[in-house]
Amino acid sequence: MSSRFAFIAGALLVSLVGQSLSAQSSKGTLRDTAGAKPHTSAATTSTDSALVELGRTIAVLATTVQTVVEETAKNPEIRAAAVQTAGKAVSLAQRTLEENRGELERLLAEASRKLAAAEAAERAKAAEKSKVTPSKP
Repeated sequence: MSSRFAFIAGALLVSLVGQSLSAQSSKGTLRDTAGAKPHTSAATTSTDSALVELGRTIAVLATTVQTVVEETAKNPEIRAAAVQTAGKAVSLAQRTLEENRGELERLLAEASRKLAAAEAAERAKAAEKSKVTPSKP
């Protein structure tokens, strides 16, 4: 049962990413981040059509996942298994947080020290500027 829940969660994540890609491709905002070679118009057209096809496929996947989720909600056994799996996930997260508490506290203290040092440097810089700039009578 937990593998079904994991599959559903993964599929939902994929659908969200797909919707984002689909929206970007429809707006034409995808860019070549490699910057090595400019694409030809044929390559761009091919890429655009591939993105559109990917968006369609992900939309179908999202619809299928939504149907599975709705059917899961109707089935008390699967719903109970999903709740149990979610409970285990929360317990695992709490246990992991407890195990890493010392490291988290150390990192937070370090970040706090760095922030205090940066604020002190900014205050010193501002004080130095106010000394250099003569005030008008």
